[in-house]
Amino acid sequence: MHTPTLNTFLLWCLASYLAGSIPFGLILVKLAGKGDVRAQGSGNIGATNVMRAGGKWLGILTLVLDAAKGFTPVFLAKQLGFPAEALSWIALSATAGHIYTPWLKFQGGKGVATALGVILGYHPAMVLPSLGAFALLLGIFRYVSLGSVVAALLVIPAALGLLGAWACLPFLMGDLARYGIVAWILLPMLVVRRHATNIQRLMNGTESKLWGSKKEAPNA
Repeated sequence: MHTPTLNTFLLWCLASYLAGSIPFGLILVKLAGKGDVRAQGSGNIGATNVMRAGGKWLGILTLVLDAAKGFTPVFLAKQLGFPAEALSWIALSATAGHIYTPWLKFQGGKGVATALGVILGYHPAMVLPSLGAFALLLGIFRYVSLGSVVAALLVIPAALGLLGAWACLPFLMGDLARYGIVAWILLPMLVVRRHATNIQRLMNGTESKLWGSKKEAPNA
């Protein structure tokens, strides 16, 4: 295990933030000649809205790239022997970069795919409870947002080892452990906060389903 110096750690967080900030959805839709994805559907730059604006394959490619930009910095840092505490903040940085991208006036996506990527880079088993909940809820209710919010919240107990030691990386004892725990609370809460309008529509019964009738307002 390699404990980075403070400067090295901060540089990794910055690099991870910048990697996460790349707006692949916006770029792909524009390259496909289908305009600005922010002016279509929900206005989001993530995979679900890219699928609405540019079709299934553009949506899938966006999902893969958004996950990859989260996976890559965390995985590389892990290969270099960074401890779980440092990896946690590198993971948070990539997710924050997607949600608050500086290239779009800090108005980015909702962070679900990038969060998936950082977890796969951090500890793949940790994503299993969230994926299971997402698939179950999507299959029953057909709301991507509902599955995403519940999946994000399940990251917290998984990261803390409350769902079993198999689902998390062990933290070191002491202050660093507390800092790592904070990162895994902040990360899913950022994703949930970004879904605030979706949560309101779910409560109002106006949220759009992945397939079937769409009831959401044009600016949803």
